[in-house]
Amino acid sequence: MFHEFIFYCRELETFLFRNQIQEFIEGEHDSFFAEEMLRYIQAESLKIPMSEKQKYPDLPWDKIDSLWQKDLARAYDYIDLKMLYYICAYEIPKITKTIKLEIR
Repeated sequence: MFHEFIFYCRELETFLFRNQIQEFIEGEHDSFFAEEMLRYIQAESLKIPMSEKQKYPDLPWDKIDSLWQKDLARAYDYIDLKMLYYICAYEIPKITKTIKLEIR
């Protein structure tokens, strides 16, 4: 059920780690890739039934399902790159860690 969701989360984590990304810079391909991965994560999250999501109450499902739109999108076609980095570098690893620990 969570396989694709976790796959995309891990891919995003690996991408940041492998490329040693410390921040996103306007116009760089790294931020575009991260945005796309978050879109995939959102799409997979929307496929997970609420009954399954309730097993992980500590995860911010409402934010995941809305792609952090309130936090991430600041204006039309403008993405807050600092918030994008925060979500990718701090929130996504929390998600994978939480689900990984629960699945054991």
